[in-house]
Amino acid sequence: MRSDERVTDLEVVGARALREWITGRCEEYSQVILVERGAAAADIDDVAGRDDVVLLPMAGEPYNGRARAVRYSGALDEIGDELFFGERSVELQDYVSAAFVQILGPTAVCLVDLPGWYAFLADAEIARETGVFPSALIDPRVILGDRTALAKPDERAAPSALRVRSDGRVSVGLRGEVIGSVDDLRALLSVPLPRIAALGGIAPRDELTADLTSRGWIGRYLDATDLIKMLQLGNGGAKMAGFGWELVEDGRADAEPLMSDPFLLETSDGFLLADTGTLRRQLLSPVTATVVAILQTSSAPEVAAERITRLLGTTASDASRLCIDAVGALDVHFGRRADSSIPTSGTRG
Repeated sequence: MRSDERVTDLEVVGARALREWITGRCEEYSQVILVERGAAAADIDDVAGRDDVVLLPMAGEPYNGRARAVRYSGALDEIGDELFFGERSVELQDYVSAAFVQILGPTAVCLVDLPGWYAFLADAEIARETGVFPSALIDPRVILGDRTALAKPDERAAPSALRVRSDGRVSVGLRGEVIGSVDDLRALLSVPLPRIAALGGIAPRDELTADLTSRGWIGRYLDATDLIKMLQLGNGGAKMAGFGWELVEDGRADAEPLMSDPFLLETSDGFLLADTGTLRRQLLSPVTATVVAILQTSSAPEVAAERITRLLGTTASDASRLCIDAVGALDVHFGRRADSSIPTSGTRG
């Protein structure tokens, strides 16, 4: 392999690893550790493994560990910073500013303070009610920082995205909590933390968690923004169930779609079922789309069957069969019971 090909391959590894570090979503690598300029890298040599990636400053110390090491220039700490792997780059913007600045290239958008936090929650609620999403989050060039913390705030796991700061402190995520010192890195990597620690610099963990868990649909909202990017729809390009539109409005829905379930859309081509996890897309007949809409918003088979019988005029046995067929063929599921509780202990007090 020529040296220039090796450099290009490392840049690709670096870009993929940085994306996982920004979002907190492990896909190709177990852990990604970003070492700031001026930080000591020696303590990382024996900690990071073959499935990990260490992102090191271009003029930093030598690295002799087992992980793949990729050198970068620039920085990704303060708003407006830009980090480079060769000619590949990503810029850091805060959530509020991202709605007003011109996005020119790959951009990491992060939540840095309470105004940004409130704006994020408000935008999510507007999208759920109207189907209009914030422009920055449906721009294919934008990556939302610490996304896993937003979708699964109280899930506990060993930290997979770490920053080793120039003063020796170790923090989680883009701008998350400081959890210790680089001298204790091995121990820190073995201690499970709630995902929300990656956003702990905004407000106390329990308040942020309350804001998110009282909106159990936030994870699906984030997946919806991915779907809009995937289908290149933009705002108004299609109607999406659960976001300002429902195919079936019979007043008998008692559940919301599971976070990981496929999305039902009405497009110019007809009804579409799309899955952001598998990237599968499938056109549906109006009857099948109706069954899917009812199934995803019903908490149990008997609830769905009764609704289908009322709406389509089928027998109870035929309605049950339609549900079974939809679950088996389309990988859709009965929903989770809708929670109408009002948060009492979030950041708004």
